[in-house]
Amino acid sequence: MSTQKSRGAGRARLKGTPRSQQRRATIKDVAEACGVAVSTVSNALTGRRYVVEETRQQILRTAERVGYRASPMARGLRLQRVWTIGFLVGDISNPYFPEMVRGAESILSAQHYNLTLCDTDYRVEKQEAYLQMLRDRRLDGLIVASQAEMVQGLADLVETGSPLVFINQQYAGVETDYVGVDNWKGVDEACKHLWSLGHRRIAFVRGRDGSTAAHDRLECFTRSIVSLAGEFDDSYVMPGDYSYESGVFSAKRLLSRKHRPTAIVAANDLSALGAMAAAESLGLRIPTDISIVGIDDIFVSAMSRISLTSVHQPKWELGAAAARMLLERIAEGRKERKEVVLESRLVKRASSGPAPL
Repeated sequence: MSTQKSRGAGRARLKGTPRSQQRRATIKDVAEACGVAVSTVSNALTGRRYVVEETRQQILRTAERVGYRASPMARGLRLQRVWTIGFLVGDISNPYFPEMVRGAESILSAQHYNLTLCDTDYRVEKQEAYLQMLRDRRLDGLIVASQAEMVQGLADLVETGSPLVFINQQYAGVETDYVGVDNWKGVDEACKHLWSLGHRRIAFVRGRDGSTAAHDRLECFTRSIVSLAGEFDDSYVMPGDYSYESGVFSAKRLLSRKHRPTAIVAANDLSALGAMAAAESLGLRIPTDISIVGIDDIFVSAMSRISLTSVHQPKWELGAAAARMLLERIAEGRKERKEVVLESRLVKRASSGPAPL
C-alpha cells in the first residue's frame, strides 16, 4: 500500500514539470518500486545469474515503466571501462580503409561501444601523438591497421598487455592478436591470368617500405612468376608507397623502356589507378597495349569507366574480425595470442587482356 502511494506521489510531483527539468529515474527508484535492494536491481539489469527469474522480470518491467536507463558512464566506472575503442589507420583517403572501419564499427556498435578513428598519414609523429591521446583517455582497446612503424607508444601498450589487434601488419618478436589476408591465392591467380593471356614481361609496383603486407605481395608475385617462367627479372620491380602518385611515377619509368612490360601488377588499387593514368598519358590503350592489375578491389575499381582487374581483399570482414577478437579479449581476459587469416581472390575486369603481338 505504501509503495503504491509513493509511486503515485512521485508521478504527481513530476506532472506539469517541463521535460528538461524532470528528474531522471535512478536505480534506487527501481529498487523502491519493486521492494528489493539496489544490489538486486543491479544484478538483474547486468544479467547476473543469481537473481530469481521472476524477480528479474519484475525488475525489467518496472525499469521500463519508470523510464530508467543505465548510464554508460556509471556502467563504465563499475566495470572499469569507457566503452570506447581506438582505431588507427594509415590513410583514410584510401578507399581501402573506410570499408574496414565500417566492418569494425558494425560489430562494436552492436555491443554499445564507440569508435575513435585516427588517421596517421603513415607519419610517426602523428602516430605517437594519437597514441598518447588514446592512452590519456584510457580506452578499452585499440585496433591498429597498416602502421609500418613499431613506435614507442605501441611498444608500451604491448608491454603492458593492453588489448590490441593488428590488421595487415606484424612485427618481429611482438605477440599480439592479428588479422590479415593470405595474399598468395589472389596474387598467384593474377599472375597465372596474365600468363594465360600471353604476357611474358610482367612488372610489379611495390607497396610501402616496412609494410609486411607489401612485402608479402611482392614475395607472392616473385614466387608465382618464377613458377611460371623459371626465372625472374627484378629490374621489372619498381618502388612505390601505395599512393596514386607512386603508381604514375613507376609506371612511366616502366613504360618508357625499350622493352617495356606488357602487363603491370601494382601492390594496391590506388597505385594501379596511377599506372592506368600514366599509360593513357603516354597514348597507350588499356588493355590493348598494356594490361594492369591491382590488389585490394576498392569500390571504384568496379566502376565501368575504370573496370580494374584486381585481387579482392575482404576489407569489411577484416575490420569485423578484428573487432570481434578485441571484444573477446576485453570480455574474457584472454591471454594467448589469436590469429585470423582471410583469403584473397582475383576479380577479372576489362583492364587485363591478351598481350600485344
